[in-house]
Amino acid sequence: MPNIEAQIYPNGISQRNLVDLLYMLFSSFKGVCVKLDLDDNTDNTYEAKAYTAIFNGYIEDSRGNSIQNRANDGATPPVYVTDERFFIITPQGIDDKSLLECLYQWFDMMETLTEQLDADDATTSNYEALIYTAIYLWIVENCKGSQLGNGTVYYFRPGGVFNYNQLIDLLYAMVYSWEKLTEKLDTDAVPAGSNYEALWFTATVTMRVQNSMGSVVGNTITVTP
Repeated sequence: MPNIEAQIYPNGISQRNLVDLLYMLFSSFKGVCVKLDLDDNTDNTYEAKAYTAIFNGYIEDSRGNSIQNRANDGATPPVYVTDERFFIITPQGIDDKSLLECLYQWFDMMETLTEQLDADDATTSNYEALIYTAIYLWIVENCKGSQLGNGTVYYFRPGGVFNYNQLIDLLYAMVYSWEKLTEKLDTDAVPAGSNYEALWFTATVTMRVQNSMGSVVGNTITVTP
């Protein structure tokens, strides 16, 4: 039977659910980039620019699935990022620094992806405005002091990443923006392919998040009695 309740909600977030959601989002992001490269766009560098060059970490979910990448420039041979920004997140441990870096990289990946879609004239050139700028109303500062985001709702920075009310609202925004991105890719004539939402949101982001306003986003899961 379907479980329609939110697994992440105000005052209700477990380490397991947090890690599982991050895995779902990052693996879905890679899937969309690969599909964009295959769907005959203006250039075939979405995975290289928005994923490979930025994602610098390892995420393992509670079922043992994992995704990892050491950020590199895509050259042959590649030049890898070697600083302390590589993070590891597993159900057994997620610390302040790792979560902060994970969030920072997600912001960077989303901004880069939406900017590239706009530059490639994907029918309507307002991906960044609608999917990134209008939704990511927080600032994330990583261990290097670099900042990304929009507005001044809240600053996620060293020592302040585990404000659970703000974190849950941000997780809601991440899922919400991902749904909107995949919906828009399906609606626009470019890219050539469709079913982005079905493949890389509905089928893969199988958790629901409720924000502080009571809004819920995500997909139901099947629970075996």
